[in-house]
Amino acid sequence: MEILMPGKKRNRNRSGASIRAKNTRPRRQFNSALMWKVMFMLLFVAALGYGVMSTPKVVETVSNQRVEQVLIEGKVNYISEQEVLAAVNSFISESLLLVDMQEIKQVLETMPWIRSVTIRREWPDTMVLSVIEEKAIARWGEKRLLNQDGAIIAPNNIIGLESLAILSGPPGTERKVMEQYQLFSQLLYQRGLKIAELDLNERAAWKLTLANGVHINIGKSQLMEKMRRLVDFAKNSLIEQMDEIESIDLRYTSGIAVKTKENNISEVVSL
Repeated sequence: MEILMPGKKRNRNRSGASIRAKNTRPRRQFNSALMWKVMFMLLFVAALGYGVMSTPKVVETVSNQRVEQVLIEGKVNYISEQEVLAAVNSFISESLLLVDMQEIKQVLETMPWIRSVTIRREWPDTMVLSVIEEKAIARWGEKRLLNQDGAIIAPNNIIGLESLAILSGPPGTERKVMEQYQLFSQLLYQRGLKIAELDLNERAAWKLTLANGVHINIGKSQLMEKMRRLVDFAKNSLIEQMDEIESIDLRYTSGIAVKTKENNISEVVSL
């Protein structure tokens, strides 16, 4: 895919020698130049003829060079070489020159864990796949995942990713929920709090559950303002009492309601 003419007498030779010198030197130069031109033309014609005769054979050899091996570049954690090779197996026996790279790219990028792939040929017999793997940011429901763009990843299993936060919402809201999750996470990170679940319901209301089990009711509007209120409250007193809290309701105009596990009574705290 592989280089003097002696005289007899002074008076006679002087005139004759000069005549010969004038007539013979140009003739020798002309003959020499002509000879080289003829030789060059013959070599050129021979090379051209050989090229014309051999070109079809060269083209045929290159066209028939099969893909003998496939190399995978890029760091991958969830894609196996066997899966990739199985996806391109039907192309392996095809000509390296004529193989449809765009078709291979489309086939590979339909695989759940492949975000993008670039393909190139390496002669004589190698096809190189530069793979960029998807990065799972959260789970979508129990069995699917979301990448950083909020696009669904649907692998055969999510083994090893069970600790990711579970996001949920009506169909078509994946990107919206992912963006809100990222914004909430950045705020809560300041207080060492982590989201375990985030839900957008059919009524457009948001709820989340922290990793420590505390449920937080956010509501429909002024989401970031309410979450900043929570962060400010946590800064003052919430962190120390977190193990005692069952739920927090942020749907108040100027405060939050905290329900403790012990007495199961909500207390509105003004802020």
